[in-house]
Amino acid sequence: MQFVVAFIFAIALMAADHYGHLLGSVRSALLTTLNPIEHLAQIPSQLYETVTQDFTSIDELRQENQKLKTELLLIKAKMQQHANMELEIERLQALLGTTGKIRNQNVQIATITFFSSNPLSQFLSLNKGQLDNIRPHQVVIDDQGIMGQIIDTTPTSSRVLLISDPDHQLPVRIQRTGQRGILTGTGHDQLTLRFIPKNSSLQIGDIIESSGMGGIFPEGYPAAKITQINELKEEPYLEVLAEPIAKLRQAHKVLILSRQEVAND
Repeated sequence: MQFVVAFIFAIALMAADHYGHLLGSVRSALLTTLNPIEHLAQIPSQLYETVTQDFTSIDELRQENQKLKTELLLIKAKMQQHANMELEIERLQALLGTTGKIRNQNVQIATITFFSSNPLSQFLSLNKGQLDNIRPHQVVIDDQGIMGQIIDTTPTSSRVLLISDPDHQLPVRIQRTGQRGILTGTGHDQLTLRFIPKNSSLQIGDIIESSGMGGIFPEGYPAAKITQINELKEEPYLEVLAEPIAKLRQAHKVLILSRQEVAND
């Protein structure tokens, strides 16, 4: 009986071993067959990851490109601002260069905030006023010559009547000859020199400067240049036309003069 049981157990082991090898072979065959299928199944996922990475890279490149463009724009803006600052420094240096002529005046730098182009009312506004001790009848000049005089003020601003205004009159003299006259505006960025006798020695291009008469404008500041001389019949005076020397329309910074006696004078 024991012999029979041992025999049956041996037969069972042999069968299990046989079928185990068979199942292993089947499993190996199945894995070999399924391996390409698994690779094919993974292709869409891999393709999606690749495309997603490419799109992410393109998006990152676009963002980087936009960032670089923005930085370039800022650099250009700063360069432009730097150029404007250099130009502004040159203007201020030219403007302050006129202070070599000033002896008994205090000087303030002001910025033009408005310019009137109306021929009948030639004026401009400045950013300095009563809080800056600006008062009517102070003279305003640029780096070239006389622009006008202050006629009205507020706490923070002032209005300047330009020498080209029809209501403005300036006592002047011809720089070359000393001949005196009155310089009056015509309202069209032009001036006329009045009360010059016909026998006066005038030339086109003569410089007209302030004479110091009248007590408002200091002596010796350029005001205009003669552009035309006409003789009028039955008139004792010449018709003399001139143009302002100051850059009435182009100036941005100006000087406000305030006559004040120096303590040791």
